[in-house]
Amino acid sequence: MNRPERIVSIAIMGAGAIGSATGGMLARAGHRVTLVGRTPHISEISNNGLHITGIWGEHTVTDLRAVTSPPDEYQDVVFITVKSYDTDAAARDALPMIGPDTIVVSMQNGIGNVETLAGIVGKARTVGAMAIFGAAVPEPGSVEVTVIASETLVGEIDGRPTSRAMDIARMLDGAGIPTKPSDDIMREIWHKALYNIALNPLSAIFQATYGQIADNPDTRWLIREMISEAFLVAEAAGADLGMAAPDEYMERLWNRKLPPTRDHRSSMLQDIVSGKRTEIDYINGKVVELGREYGIPTPYNNAIVKIVRAKEVIGPA
Repeated sequence: MNRPERIVSIAIMGAGAIGSATGGMLARAGHRVTLVGRTPHISEISNNGLHITGIWGEHTVTDLRAVTSPPDEYQDVVFITVKSYDTDAAARDALPMIGPDTIVVSMQNGIGNVETLAGIVGKARTVGAMAIFGAAVPEPGSVEVTVIASETLVGEIDGRPTSRAMDIARMLDGAGIPTKPSDDIMREIWHKALYNIALNPLSAIFQATYGQIADNPDTRWLIREMISEAFLVAEAAGADLGMAAPDEYMERLWNRKLPPTRDHRSSMLQDIVSGKRTEIDYINGKVVELGREYGIPTPYNNAIVKIVRAKEVIGPA
């Protein structure tokens, strides 16, 4: 792989599956990358490098730093890839790495992360990203990229086309992560949220692939009800989804978004199998929260939230 025109210092706050894959590919491309995460994954990377497998090829990346605490050094770019419930803490922990010209990128699931991040590091430093690729950590020190539904998108939260958003998109794309700039990243983040609202919890509840969910008429019916509720609360919250009705999104989901990910099982299922907390409160739970705020009933999403919370306690079958 050719060296990039400009080597960028990059920190990844949250070196789990998505963060490790992103950071590893950027380091392989020649950028100065620091992964910030937890042991034993971090200690294994520090000792033996990061092993990347899956659809982006097989690579062992040793030219990167892996630490459990953020260094007190300004970075050019800080990617926030933690779970939604850790956004506030991760943003505050990242402050020693954030200088006057540092760009902070939210690359996360859920609704509200960009706003939380901007409130801590400043709106002027904050950029949004929407990534729909799947990854897993099969063992400490390794990450497998399993699926990609579409290109990663990067953009300013106010929709302005800027050179920095284009530069980040170009940097990711040049590292082998298909990426392009977006002039409406907040809409794209909502679109990803709809995808997750539809599929993430049902995969966790039924321990099923996205294809199994799509092929079942009862789960398809349930997804339409959940998406209909999400459309109503998004409209009430002032979000422009760029679609006239839920049916337009459903057509896009079944015919464009889902086919490349038919064999995928959700990250929420991975969390339940691992005994970890899920992001349900920031996906379907955010629909319930906004529904309560704007006086819109959300019974289907509310039921799904409660089932997933119970699943967190009971565990997988």
